[in-house]
Parts: sequence; structure tokens; C-alpha cells
Amino acid sequence: MDSWKQEIGVLILTMGLIGCNLFEPREPEQPSQSSSDFRPPTTPEIVIANLQSSIAQKNIQNYINCFADPARARRGFFFVPSPEASAQYPSVLSAWTYAEEHAYMQNLISKAAPNGFSSLLLTRRSSVVSADSVVWSYDYVFTFQHTEAGFPSTARGNLQFTLGVDNSTWSIYTWSDFKTTPDVTWSSFKGRFSN
Repeated sequence: MDSWKQEIGVLILTMGLIGCNLFEPREPEQPSQSSSDFRPPTTPEIVIANLQSSIAQKNIQNYINCFADPARARRGFFFVPSPEASAQYPSVLSAWTYAEEHAYMQNLISKAAPNGFSSLLLTRRSSVVSADSVVWSYDYVFTFQHTEAGFPSTARGNLQFTLGVDNSTWSIYTWSDFKTTPDVTWSSFKGRFSN
């Protein structure tokens, strides 16, 4: 009698496993949206590549890691806005620091259009290299699709990055922005999305 009960129990268990599709293939999981291709910034070129990918991915941590953090680097971050943006947003852009850079990008990302496109295209114009720093000048096209009505999603101009090395890690410690086209500059984005 006991073996009969065991056989019934095994039969019920087997039917239960078949009924719940335990042996059926399942749907593949969606890829994680938090992917990142941030690389240790051991060269200035890697810093620029990290900056571009952080903007494309809208990744605030990778973005801010491209700049000299005054808590870790011997040089703090300093930004010089384009003159017309400085005139339009004087109280915001007059004393821009690492903290303001972080807050601006965080705010901009929070206002990203759903599935909105973002990118940074750079064309190098000049280069000055020394033992522990480089100064690169780029023409840029910064695109960020956002939800702020009436404000453009693309900025164009020329920027100058000064990158330095601390403990074999490179970062941007000076950024100057210049207007070269009728479009708004990146400085205007910073002024508009600073709070």
C-alpha cells in the first residue's frame, strides 16, 4: 500500500512540474540599461572618449569622473563660459566649479526626452602637449534631446580643454567655451539647466 502512495505522489509531482512549464524555454532577459564602457583614464585620449560615451549613455557618474575633483586632484576644475552665455546667465556662470558641473549634468539628464538622443562630436583644431598636461582645442556639436520647450537641443562652438595627470590618472581641469556659430554654445546649456 505504501508503494502505491509513493507512485501516486511521484505522478502528481511530475504532472505539477509539467503543468508549470519548468522544462520550457523562458524569454531572454532584456539587456541592462546601466551598461558602461568607462575606462580608467590613463591617457588624455581616454578621458575624451569617456566624456563622449558618458554623454551618449547619459551616465552622470562617468561624466563627472572626466573632470578634476578638487577632493582628489591637486588642481580643481575651472570653467570659462562663452561671453554671450555669461551675459545671459551671469549669476549662474560667474563661479562655475566641479559641484556646479555635476548638478548641471544631473539636472539635464533628469530632463532628457524619453528615448532622446544625446551625443558629443569633436573635431580637434590644435594641440599643445607637455609632460603632465595637454591643451586641446575642439570644434564641437553637443546634442541633447530634452523636454524644455523653446530651448534648442543642439549647441555648437569651440572649446578648449586643459587636461592634467594626478597619480597616473588624467582629467579635465580647465574648460573654456567660445561662440563660433549663430547657434547657442554649451555654456548656454549649462546656464539653462543649472537648476
